Amino acid sequence: MRKRIGPALLTPVIALAGCTSQPAAEPEPEDSVSATLEASQGDSAELTFDAEAAEGATLVRSEGGADSFDPDCRITETGMAGIENPATLGDFVEAFPAGTTLSFEPVYMVDFGSLCTRSDGEDALCAIFESYDVEAYRPDIEVIAMGVYADRCRTAEGVGPGSSIADAVDAYGEARFGFSYENEAREYVSFAEAPDAYSFRAESETADAMEGADNRPSGSHGGNYAGIEGDSYFETNVAHPDARLWEIWISTPL
Repeated sequence: MRKRIGPALLTPVIALAGCTSQPAAEPEPEDSVSATLEASQGDSAELTFDAEAAEGATLVRSEGGADSFDPDCRITETGMAGIENPATLGDFVEAFPAGTTLSFEPVYMVDFGSLCTRSDGEDALCAIFESYDVEAYRPDIEVIAMGVYADRCRTAEGVGPGSSIADAVDAYGEARFGFSYENEAREYVSFAEAPDAYSFRAESETADAMEGADNRPSGSHGGNYAGIEGDSYFETNVAHPDARLWEIWISTPL
């Protein structure tokens, strides 16, 4: 869960090569609303949605019945936690149990805004929208993607935020890390057999601590670009040993 949203939908698809990545090392207020989101690994701790909006964000509260809300928080190619590709922010809000608090930020990063549930002060489940001319929350704003940051959430193959790159490779095949200076040097991760609807980003404490590298992504990343040459685009199949996923985007069909 992070306050870092990247427009994965608008980046070029990273080319996949016939090579593998290095294996990673194994590693409440009165009106609050909580749901038990049990990870496939058997972690039964509860994910509690924060009752207050993020600092500087607008509070939006659900009045929905949320009959389809999935307490196991399964990620699929068409949704997350039982929320199926919402057409608008209003649809997204009303998919949660009544009383759930969400944080609306019209300009979250560059040309994108977000509407997120939060847990322990961090984003959990988000709807992403283009922020052109958007200044205030409206239920009719179109959703272009959903972002998953809660580490309780998992795909059918057991992959989710917090999964090691090694586990993701076991589930989805060869990994490729890439970034472009033309796209603000944000790194994205491709897996050879992952569903097309998913976009991934990774992080590594080892990578964050490195200094003096000539070419490296901006912000957190998981790929090791030592010795990699390029012009404006760089890619590698080598992961830092502690690299893990922190974000999964689910594309909304055009």
